[in-house]
Amino acid sequence: MGVRQKAGRLLAALVVFACGLYAAPKAAAAFKNVQAGTEAPAFKLADLSGNEVSLDSFKGDNAVLVVFWATWSARSLDELRDVQKLVAEYGPKGLKAVAVNVEHEHATDDDLRMIREKSASLHLTYPVLLDKGLDTFRNYGVVAVPSTGVLSRGNLLRDAFNGYLSFVYLELKGQVEELLGLKPKETAVAAKADTSHKPTRAALLNYNLGRRLYAFGMGDKAEPKLRAAAAADPKWAAPNVLLGEVLLSLSRKDPGKVGEAKAAFEAAVASEEGNVVARTGLARVYWLSGQGTEAEREADAALKSGATYPPAMLLKASILARKGDVPGAEKLIRGAIELNPKDPATHALAGRAYEEAKDLRKAAAMYRKAWELNGEN
Repeated sequence: MGVRQKAGRLLAALVVFACGLYAAPKAAAAFKNVQAGTEAPAFKLADLSGNEVSLDSFKGDNAVLVVFWATWSARSLDELRDVQKLVAEYGPKGLKAVAVNVEHEHATDDDLRMIREKSASLHLTYPVLLDKGLDTFRNYGVVAVPSTGVLSRGNLLRDAFNGYLSFVYLELKGQVEELLGLKPKETAVAAKADTSHKPTRAALLNYNLGRRLYAFGMGDKAEPKLRAAAAADPKWAAPNVLLGEVLLSLSRKDPGKVGEAKAAFEAAVASEEGNVVARTGLARVYWLSGQGTEAEREADAALKSGATYPPAMLLKASILARKGDVPGAEKLIRGAIELNPKDPATHALAGRAYEEAKDLRKAAAMYRKAWELNGEN
């Protein structure tokens, strides 16, 4: 079987996974299943001493940081160190933090030893939890490691970040100060108003049902629920973002759905111009339709909103590769893989970019790695 045939089979197997992984509203350049203004999914996980820690126990706290990390991610260690600084400074004033380790699906004794050693070396005073089986990782829909959620009272997601770029520390510091009431909004360091949209109850109910149906592979049944959610709250981008993804998945059997997907993504962008996932979805529609100039425009807009969003990075890589800028494409591929080296969809999309570059050897290697990771997961 040729490389292209193998690639086609692999992409067919992963396409629903990849689409679902990256279908998300604004605060979910980090999480796909948690929307700004809604309650973060509860979890109960064991810490390094075997004691169970529940996220519900933090509901009465005004500011909580939830960090998803792994020892194989250098940026994770930088963030854990910085979060410790914040806890040392603001812990007495009410800040809480938890670090959820997402090392591997099945952590070995060596993995656990490394987790303990890294945690001890950083002198962390906040809980380090073990996400065995990665159930919490998947429930949140983490798209890169590290990823961080900023929760307000009631465990409501205020904001989320992935990749831990240099500016994130000041963002976290500013939001913590604001949530703890230490500075007014207009003077908090790097503070920004909490403008996250609060969806209507009908929209939220239909969206959650549609998301669950799509997660179980029932896109045809998810579609009407997501349309109902979008109609119930036109100002909320999330239903149209996921609707666009669903319609793209259904377009494999019904090509007419591509136009409907474009309309859904456009509606999402209209309600939230900076939504990185909506912009990326719209770019994908243009790319699939052979409109390279328009695809690049939207990919650039997505990267302007979220420079570390892997699907946007990898679509831009494909665009650059087709234009002959292989070094530029490879830089984006390396950056995307660094953000989430254990993600099969990221490697599959990287393989597609290498195909555009006509480098079938590297494309095959990426597809092979995606297949191996998909089997592990």
